[in-house]
Amino acid sequence: MNIDDMNPEELEQLYLDLIDPAKLITFFENDKEFIEWVQMGEDQDLVWTLRAFEKEELYHHCGLIKNEIEHRKV
Repeated sequence: MNIDDMNPEELEQLYLDLIDPAKLITFFENDKEFIEWVQMGEDQDLVWTLRAFEKEELYHHCGLIKNEIEHRKV
């Protein structure tokens, strides 16, 4: 479905899906795609993203985010 054809409720659900870490990870086919997405964020974005993923207990993805945070500190 084209985003232009969506009603307000459908758009809201799409947005909620995109900010829910458990649903967000389903959009990535593998860790490489997830890491590429993580790398697009600013440093502060990664901190907030990590907190959201920790809250959802998505520890594998937390590790990937932490690796990127540590990589940027070098």
